Amino acid sequence: MTVYKLYLKLIRRNFKSILLYLFIFVGIFFMFAIINSNNKTTNSFKEVKPTIAYIDEEQSNLSMNLKDYLATITKISDIDSAELGKDALFFGDIAACIIIPDGFSEHFNNQQLTNIQIEQREDESNAMLVQQYVNSYLQSVSTYQKNTTLSLDEIHAKILDDQSNKTEVAFAIANPETANDDVILRQLFFNYLSFICLSVTILMVGIVMHSMNNSEIRKRNLAAPIKSLSMNIQMVLGNLTFSIGLWVLFMIIICAFSNNMFNSIGFTYMLNSLVFFLVALSIAFLAANLIVNTAHPTELLSAITNILGLGMTFLGGAFVPQKLISDSVLAISRFTPTYWYVLANDKLVDLSQPTLEIFQYIGIQSLFAVACFILSMVVYKNKRVQESI
Repeated sequence: MTVYKLYLKLIRRNFKSILLYLFIFVGIFFMFAIINSNNKTTNSFKEVKPTIAYIDEEQSNLSMNLKDYLATITKISDIDSAELGKDALFFGDIAACIIIPDGFSEHFNNQQLTNIQIEQREDESNAMLVQQYVNSYLQSVSTYQKNTTLSLDEIHAKILDDQSNKTEVAFAIANPETANDDVILRQLFFNYLSFICLSVTILMVGIVMHSMNNSEIRKRNLAAPIKSLSMNIQMVLGNLTFSIGLWVLFMIIICAFSNNMFNSIGFTYMLNSLVFFLVALSIAFLAANLIVNTAHPTELLSAITNILGLGMTFLGGAFVPQKLISDSVLAISRFTPTYWYVLANDKLVDLSQPTLEIFQYIGIQSLFAVACFILSMVVYKNKRVQESI
């Protein structure tokens, strides 16, 4: 296992770079956890009115009644366009943006799925209430219409009357926001992990593989009493050891931060991140083969790390929620594994059990890993042919 030991030795030699990324990453989330813990109220529950934007493009009786109802339980801003609503969402001025398009009443009266659009911030806990408020009102209207002959205005008046009759409920609760904060923390951790995963893996694997694939060093290794197949297997084992070891380290960190990792959703988060680490490894392997025997390999590798690390994570929605990214950018980001990785993480937030859809997203990432590995093998072979000429 001479080559394998050499691989690990080269990793240890560049371990300071890993620690730098690790400390920055953990520091950010340590501060985030402290901020969340300081903002929690443990002994009381207070009803919160989320601020929303209500853009009514239909101006029908039903849509205006819905707005009137929401005005009693939310704070409606004066935003009057979808574009301004997206900007307000991005800057955190509102929790959700409700858009009522033409045909909303027709869909509702025909008992079809309403075409109402609700955009919300993934990291805003109160945004979830908005969806519940809208569904509750429309369900109440539908129930009244099926069982009475009341008009829309009469139904609306009864719903408002029901809304004004509040029942006081006494209950004991340790911390009503803990679970939701933990879910948000876990989602952000795994989304941001994509940047650290790509950056560290590409940089470290690229440096080590370049050192071992240098033509002069490779020729010296070929003269050693080790078969070429054995050398390649040991390098693959070294890559897998580094990648999986790095993944285990981050899983230990998130388990220390979150109390909800040891369930089906938590294990699915782990599986999704493990597959993404393997994707990053295949990308790093490809990058390492591309820079073999180049004039300035270290500088080139740093550039590749920054471009792929930042580019893929921004396009994929790791830093900015995918719902706030334009359709044209999302169309491009679908060709990156980060998009499917983040999409799976975002979908898991609203699930109690993983679904087939989540595993399909993970499978798509696996296809990216296979494609990058095959492409790197082609590049590797072409490099060897050029060296033999």
